Amino acid sequence: MRTRNSFINFMANTGTQIFNMLLSFVVRIVFIRTLSAEYLGVNGLFANILNVLSLAELGIGTAMIFHMYKPVSDGDDDALRRLMNLYRHMYNTVALVVLTLGLCLVPFLDVLIKDQPDIPYLSLIYVLYLLNTVSSYFIGYKRAIIDAHQKMYIGTVIAALWMTTQFIVQMIILVLFHNFILYVLVQIVCNVMTNVCIAIKAERMYPYLKEDRKALPSKETRVHIYKNISFMSIHKLADVLVNNTDSLIMSAFVGITATGIFSNYSMILASMNTLLGMVFNAFTASIGNLHVEESKERNYHVFKILNFLGFWLFSFSAVAFMVMFNPFIELWAGPDYLFSLDIVFILCLNFFISGMRKVPLTFRDAMGLYWYDRIKPFFEVTFNLTFSLILVQRIGIAGIFVGTIISNLLSCTWMEPYVVYKWGLGAKVRNYYMRYIVYMISIFTTGAVTYFICSFISLGGIIGFIVKGIAVTGIYNGLMILIYHRTMEFQELWQQGKKMILGKVKRND
Repeated sequence: MRTRNSFINFMANTGTQIFNMLLSFVVRIVFIRTLSAEYLGVNGLFANILNVLSLAELGIGTAMIFHMYKPVSDGDDDALRRLMNLYRHMYNTVALVVLTLGLCLVPFLDVLIKDQPDIPYLSLIYVLYLLNTVSSYFIGYKRAIIDAHQKMYIGTVIAALWMTTQFIVQMIILVLFHNFILYVLVQIVCNVMTNVCIAIKAERMYPYLKEDRKALPSKETRVHIYKNISFMSIHKLADVLVNNTDSLIMSAFVGITATGIFSNYSMILASMNTLLGMVFNAFTASIGNLHVEESKERNYHVFKILNFLGFWLFSFSAVAFMVMFNPFIELWAGPDYLFSLDIVFILCLNFFISGMRKVPLTFRDAMGLYWYDRIKPFFEVTFNLTFSLILVQRIGIAGIFVGTIISNLLSCTWMEPYVVYKWGLGAKVRNYYMRYIVYMISIFTTGAVTYFICSFISLGGIIGFIVKGIAVTGIYNGLMILIYHRTMEFQELWQQGKKMILGKVKRND
């Protein structure tokens, strides 16, 4: 059942994400053609500010889902109802905190923008973004009960339908009215409707959620939950500060126009990161269930396979970005929205290094191992902000991303797998480090060969872009198969892939 649910989640997540990603590119084309680069910069800046404000969430969602795995496995509906009641109370508090903090920032928006854009009602636009974020906390929590039952695909499909509606209506508004405020209002309405529909679906699937909305878990359980949330909040702090301060630093030190250009690259990287993240998110509930019911040896076996899958997916994506990023941006947005190749290389390297953390983090969250790397976030944030702020003043935009790479290598890349191996898998972490080095050598050698061969493709335009896409896919993956086809990880993925495609996945894996 775990494999079957993971496969269904995977197919739903990837299918809907690819479809919405394509639609988002179309919307961005219309956005660029109808509004200025300054609007792109404001869009990216406000999104990052609100991501920073999401610190108030403190990792409650991740911690609560972790505590649901055992009652789901035991079929304990009463425990699940009590957990969801507690979840609701905490998220209502978070919504009020985010709203208050967000409104307090309104007078300081001028400080966060180096060159003031010629955009009317800037404060109103920011408040609309704020309301969009706050609305998710009031009703969005009910999706957790569906995800904990390994049925993430249900929420994914509902969200995809409303996202499609949002994109279509936004394009119509941009073409007919060129109005950014209406554009944001549509986003708010569709976000609210997404959460409402998921909440209704959750109550229909699990009617016991409506039986007693006041009952809470025992005091002992609540103390344990609060303890895990306190551990998770440290990681949440680091994650938000590291991943959402790039645009803030760029806006303050370089300018809002550069922030707008970066937002295009960031949107593509974030879309791919979300797409690949959904692959592993599809396994999270199954890993939690695996951790509860299976041996450490079985968990270790699954970890190695998923880590290899993560390496392959993120390395291929990074190399493909290096070859095709600027040709795509030029076709999509125009030559005025391009970064130099050195910056593109740094962005791709940062994408790969961050992506290689995905599987260790997935296992850490599913196993609830937040306590053991509690010190890491302080080093991660300190390194990232220090190096980014110093380097942006010395080498410009590239320095911001180099700072993130240095931060990852000095803190996260070695600490996160160490925690999972020592306290979750009971295995020797040096095996992971050696394999990581091999993977790094692989991506640099196969990536260099792929880029070198693709550089001889002189065709331009859409035809040239398609030819490069076919070339990079065939060359890189062909080299990877040649190198790794005899490994246990490849053989296991190959066999599981054939079973899934042929519909032969057993219901009780």
